[in-house]
Amino acid sequence: MIALLKKIEEACAWFGRIVGWATPILVVSVCIGVAMVHFRVNTFADWGFALPLLGEKLTLNGLNDLQWHLFAVMVMLGGVYALHTDGHVSVDFIANNFTERTRRIVVIVGDVLFLLPFAAVMTWFAWKFMMSAYTTGEGSSYGGLVDRWIIKAVMPLGFGLLGLLGLARSLRLLLQFFLPPPKTLHKA
Repeated sequence: MIALLKKIEEACAWFGRIVGWATPILVVSVCIGVAMVHFRVNTFADWGFALPLLGEKLTLNGLNDLQWHLFAVMVMLGGVYALHTDGHVSVDFIANNFTERTRRIVVIVGDVLFLLPFAAVMTWFAWKFMMSAYTTGEGSSYGGLVDRWIIKAVMPLGFGLLGLLGLARSLRLLLQFFLPPPKTLHKA
């Protein structure tokens, strides 16, 4: 059971590991945007048919929207990865004085009392937020990106993964807390 819970945690964090590749795309899009402003170019590409999220062309406003969208994806899914790798903000100067047992208790209590309820509420509201954008066909009114529901779908995904990771981590720590350590076989 512990191995399964670890696999669930790793699967949740996988999205954050992959989204790290959005960083170079974000940097390139910022450089292109700066060049477009410098050379007073409004349309970067015009392909003449509708693509999801991008529409029929990519304008300077669309490129600015894309930069914000990439950043949002990096934050929402990168946060799950940070939690998994213990790269999130913590009060280390206090936690360093705790025993391993006390640290695990603090993580379990924090996950159950704070992380899981927060993730559940945020997933619920983010889902409604995304569905509202989908049903109304929300898009940019200033020549930016269309199909805003696509980027808004990252919010329930990110909070859902955060909650699932917290649940799997809490269950794994509880099992490790109460189960005896596995016995090792010694060769004679």
